[in-house]
Amino acid sequence: MMTMPPVVTPDQRQGREAACREIVRDVEHGMTVTQARRRCSVSMHRSTVYRLLKRVERKGEDALVERRHGHPIKLRGEVLAFVLDYCQGRASAASCEVQRCISEQFGIAVSVSQLNRVRAAHGLSRRTIPREKKAENRHLHCLWIA
Repeated sequence: MMTMPPVVTPDQRQGREAACREIVRDVEHGMTVTQARRRCSVSMHRSTVYRLLKRVERKGEDALVERRHGHPIKLRGEVLAFVLDYCQGRASAASCEVQRCISEQFGIAVSVSQLNRVRAAHGLSRRTIPREKKAENRHLHCLWIA
């Protein structure tokens, strides 16, 4: 069974960022990576420190800020409100229609599967309109058989 990783609080995140800044500063001032690691309050593997230094070299200060892993959330705020309003007003609207409206109005691409997940989570899945069956066409095929 897979266990979930522990949740990191904002205080812990800030402490880790401060420790990373400290290590980078120490190494830039001539300390070895091993010495900087020993002085640091957060334990960090040697290869992790080298990756951090490389990232700081490439990106500067931005490399020290922890960012979200994975894909960014596209449906939030104004876009999410638009989707919910649109789908509440048009229960039979197909997700490809909603997708086109989002693209035209906000200029972002959202997949149909993502729209379907959001609609389902908010209880706004597409409701099909019942169609009438044509009774006259059901009997016509019998005439051609004979």
